[in-house]
Amino acid sequence: MHELSLAESVTNTIKSLCAQSGWAKVRRVVIKVGHMRQVDPELLAFAFGIAGKGTVMENADLSIMELPIILKCKACGKTSDCESMVFICPNCGNANVDVLSGMELAIESMEVEAV
Repeated sequence: MHELSLAESVTNTIKSLCAQSGWAKVRRVVIKVGHMRQVDPELLAFAFGIAGKGTVMENADLSIMELPIILKCKACGKTSDCESMVFICPNCGNANVDVLSGMELAIESMEVEAV
C-alpha cells in the first residue's frame, strides 16, 4: 500500500508548513494526484487519517483531485487524454509522445486556523 507513504509525505509537508506559519489546526486539505501514481483514493484518505493522528491534521477533511494522463504527440501535434499506461497517440497511433500530466502529487489548498 504505497498510499501510506504518499500520505506520510503530504502530512510531513503540512506539518512543516504549519510550524513555519504558526497554524494551529488544519481543517481541510485538497491534493492533486495524477493517474500515473495509481492511487486508490479511499486508501489514500484512510492513510491520511492514520498519518494525521495526534497532529495538527487530526480529523482534517481530505479532498482528492484526480488528474488524467495527458499526452502530446510529437508526430501530429495533438494533445489528448490517455486512459491506460500505454502511451500511444489515439489520433495517429504514434508512440513518440510527451507526457504533459499524470504524475502530480501536490497540495492544491488548505483551510487552516491560526494560533
